Amino acid sequence: MPVKSEEATRAYERRCRDTLEAALDRTPLYESWRSFDPGDSRPLDERYRSLPPLTKADIRAHFPHGLVPAGMDLAAGLASGEVSYVRTSGTADEALTNIWNQAWWDASERASWALNAVAAQAATGTHREAILASALSVGPRSEGEQLPREQRMLGRFLFLNEYAFTTEWPEGHERRILAELGEFRPDVLEANPSLLARLARFAERAEVDVFQPRLITITYEFPSRVQMRAIQRVFKSPVASSYGSTEAGYVFMQCEHGRLHQNTEFCRVDLQPLADGPGARGVGRLLVTTFGNPWFPLLRFEIGDIGRPSSAPCPCGRDLGMTLSAIEGRLVSVCVGAGGRMITHGQIDDALGTVEGIAQYRLVQEAPGSVLFWYVGESERGKRTATESSTALRELFGPGIAVSVNEVSLIPPERSGKFLLVKRTFPLDTASILRAGEALHG
Repeated sequence: MPVKSEEATRAYERRCRDTLEAALDRTPLYESWRSFDPGDSRPLDERYRSLPPLTKADIRAHFPHGLVPAGMDLAAGLASGEVSYVRTSGTADEALTNIWNQAWWDASERASWALNAVAAQAATGTHREAILASALSVGPRSEGEQLPREQRMLGRFLFLNEYAFTTEWPEGHERRILAELGEFRPDVLEANPSLLARLARFAERAEVDVFQPRLITITYEFPSRVQMRAIQRVFKSPVASSYGSTEAGYVFMQCEHGRLHQNTEFCRVDLQPLADGPGARGVGRLLVTTFGNPWFPLLRFEIGDIGRPSSAPCPCGRDLGMTLSAIEGRLVSVCVGAGGRMITHGQIDDALGTVEGIAQYRLVQEAPGSVLFWYVGESERGKRTATESSTALRELFGPGIAVSVNEVSLIPPERSGKFLLVKRTFPLDTASILRAGEALHG
């Protein structure tokens, strides 16, 4: 059973301190942050808390040279191929161009495998891996025609999908994916939960035998209970959530007991509380500081997601760094309930997880006093699913919040090719919350 040793703790604290000092001393973007730092006589956690979050807007404003430490020749790094520019998939306000360092990324991934007992055995660095994701996220992209398998192979990787959007999938695409899984026989399958759930539902309907890899890693999107139910009816492999971002590398890995453990060799994570009071569940914004990336150091990067800390030690024994019970969703997915109470995607998903007959859903809150909910039905339950969904959401959001529920035949993905299941379209600020309370009690 892994345990936190004094030596490991000291090494982690050194990485935190050295990274902070190097960034403040050598990286142009952070030069002005020196005034926030209370100095090395103060506890390390206090020094980090004193710094502002690093936003995507900050990175855009200072990209690229403001992010490159003094002494690093970016032009030479680009010319040699040591680094490159990579743009993330995302909406216009979330997409970001990064300085990509493949060697650092690979090392971050390898370190994350040690945080899950199955991954530590299955992921050797030479293992075969299949990837099921939007082509906007990873892999070769088709402009309409199916790509032959040899064009979707990269070393030990097989990219199972060449389309940006699920709406582009041709007839028979799911069957081809399942056939290639059986032929390639990957040790690890990495997948968007939305795409893997769709594949699992197809396999179930078509009664197709499914190859079972040694491990399935879920990434790229929030894994909903609805999706996981569909996946686990068909795939009996161990499933672990691998959490990170293009900018920050591999940040958390879900262990064999279901908790998410910080990848302490490659990052520090600070949790900034989102709210206090009933229903908050201790959740906070995740601020990530990267270790060891010489080209693109990030201090307290606002990754855009919120996490819920674990309230008890994990049975796996890993206790260095932060342990989360769950990723609660995106900050943009935090909604407002009765009285201005904040409601996370995780809470919404828990409520909908009790409802039978939902294959896919999307919830949008356009104003504090109303909620719009669409779902694709999974069975012939008809009005029962709509009624139960409405009841679950009304109970969660509270009195005075109007809930509109509609069954649809299709829910398209976002422009990023991913599925954002819950979205709030107004600012989450004190004024919005106060207006919600006034409207309810007016």
